[in-house]
Amino acid sequence: MNHPDSNRLKREITRFLKANPEVKQFEVLATDVCGHFFGKRYPVGKLATFAEEGLAMPASMFVLSTLGEPLDGIQYGIDDGDPDAHFYLVPGSLCLANWGNRPRAQVLATTCSADEPSYFEPRQVLQKVLAAFAARKWHPMVAFELEFYLFQAKRNARGRIQLVRNPKTGRPDTATVLSNARIGDFEEVIDDILHACQLQNIDTGAISSELGPGQFEINFNHHADVLRAADETCLFKRIVIEVAKKHKMGASFIAKPMLEHAGNGLHMHISVVDSKGKNIFARGNKAHPRLHQAIGGLLATMPAAMSFWAPNINSYRRYVGGTSCAPVSLTWGDENRSVAFRIPLAKQGAWRVENRVPGADANPYLAMAATLAGMLHGIENELDPGAPTMAAVTGRDENLPLDMAKALATTFENEALKNIMGRYFVELYCRHRSAEAQAFQNFISPREYDWYL
Repeated sequence: MNHPDSNRLKREITRFLKANPEVKQFEVLATDVCGHFFGKRYPVGKLATFAEEGLAMPASMFVLSTLGEPLDGIQYGIDDGDPDAHFYLVPGSLCLANWGNRPRAQVLATTCSADEPSYFEPRQVLQKVLAAFAARKWHPMVAFELEFYLFQAKRNARGRIQLVRNPKTGRPDTATVLSNARIGDFEEVIDDILHACQLQNIDTGAISSELGPGQFEINFNHHADVLRAADETCLFKRIVIEVAKKHKMGASFIAKPMLEHAGNGLHMHISVVDSKGKNIFARGNKAHPRLHQAIGGLLATMPAAMSFWAPNINSYRRYVGGTSCAPVSLTWGDENRSVAFRIPLAKQGAWRVENRVPGADANPYLAMAATLAGMLHGIENELDPGAPTMAAVTGRDENLPLDMAKALATTFENEALKNIMGRYFVELYCRHRSAEAQAFQNFISPREYDWYL
């Protein structure tokens, strides 16, 4: 089947190659359940063909493990003969990657098109949730905020990461939050990250040093195209990791890289507009009841959504409690950063909700899909979130599953998320993450020998 946007893609390719005649290769990128890219590298002459016809890659790539290996109990790629899925290039995603030994193009690919998409492609799951909003003539507006760590490229003798050294002083970085001096000392790598973002048409906002040594945050602007916002978040992760390599550093979005330091969060700001562009959460200078209903839905689905917001074993190390850590309670409030769902100060009626629960290791498509599904569930059922929390919250909520096995079991039983995100996908996702957790545990660490041998 021909690409439904082939003419637009061909125009983009013509403009790109005219502006970048030195480019001889391009990479095709698609995102798996773990939130990692997979794809292939091709000579640039293939671009026009793929724009017209698309390309084929194994469907099983979506459901491999973090290490790119098949998982027990996931039949795709094993029991089905490993068939191909038909991929289409994503219009507007062709751009330049500048961190390799030569400039290369890259372009995103998806199975989402006029023919049958893969129900377990994360991008398709988010598109399915957005379609549920569109059926009501509503359109979410979103912004992602990501924290990440820079560290030494080489690990220590025990295989652990080492604190990054300040490029200008040579000393290990210190945890000074919102320090302009730290941003200035790391300006070479940060400026290169921002330049790569510009080449890939990613609009960035505020830059801040965070609570951990080597930890930074670069924000994105609000986006009316939710799929593109999630695309950019995935691309940003790749940019940070690859640019850090250029500077002889490592970089990671792991939720809790060091037990003694702050974790990496993925905060999401969300509002919803109607067909006329009016914010459905605003009623003049006051919040519309729909905003509180959306938060009611987030609270109702939060236990089931945890496996999407915290998808790995390490993810749950971040939920340790305390006012400066990830929320561990079923709470909401106005201008309160210790709650799960915060209503920020609304300027000129810009009412929205901030989800502060997910870790930076979450798949952006799935973290957003689960969040929007919870909000839609709350609005449709007019759920009451209860009273806002005014004081700082430090204690854990006993109704919140804060380990991977309990979180996945809760997700598997939840009908609200299945109804909106897709029953088959949610059940496959739970099996996938459970299988990876089992594979992870099926390993004897050095500590077992140190303690029990």
